[in-house]
Order: sequence, then C-alpha cells, then structure tokens
Amino acid sequence: MGDWISDALIFSAGIAGGVLITEITAYFREHKRRRTELGTMRARVLSDLKERHDKEILHAAFRTTEDIRSELDKSLQTLRKTVTTVLDPVNEPSKEQPQRVVHVSAPLEPKEQE
Repeated sequence: MGDWISDALIFSAGIAGGVLITEITAYFREHKRRRTELGTMRARVLSDLKERHDKEILHAAFRTTEDIRSELDKSLQTLRKTVTTVLDPVNEPSKEQPQRVVHVSAPLEPKEQE
C-alpha cells in the first residue's frame, strides 16, 4: 500500500515541476518580448533624433550658404566700385600736385653692325 502514496507524491511533484517550468518560461518569453519592444522603441527614437539632427545640420548649412552668398555679393559690389574708380580716367587735374610734362625724344635708330 505504501507504493501508491510515493507514486502519487512523485506524480504531484512532476505536475508541480511542469507548472513551475511553464510559468518560468512564460515569464522569460514575456520579458524577452518586452525587451524587444523596448529595443524597437529605442531604435525608433534614435532614428527620429538622427533625422532631426540631420535637418538641423542642413538648415545650418543653408543658412551659412546664404550668409556667404550675401558677403560675396557685398565684396563683388565693392570690387566693381573699385574697378570702376580705377579704370575711369580723372578729367580734372589735381590742384594740390603740379602736373609734370615729360618730353619724349625721337626714337633712336639701331646702329648697323659692321
């Protein structure tokens, strides 16, 4: 008679072990699934941050390009004014400096070699 009690105890221990293993594996599966979801959310957040950062970099590059373009336009206007001033002849002589006249003699003929 004592055999059936030990068999029932072993059977009950097997059932309890199976239930315990099932609960533990379910817990680990749920934990892994949640960890995967968190990883996916982190990746999405990082992707959004990277995209926003790239947009900010592009915006700064465009702003810098416009600043450089405006500075180049200013420099071009200054250069045009300078070139116009330098290339236009002065019509009236300066009153402060006396005007010098340089007389040029007739060009010399090259001597023939004998």
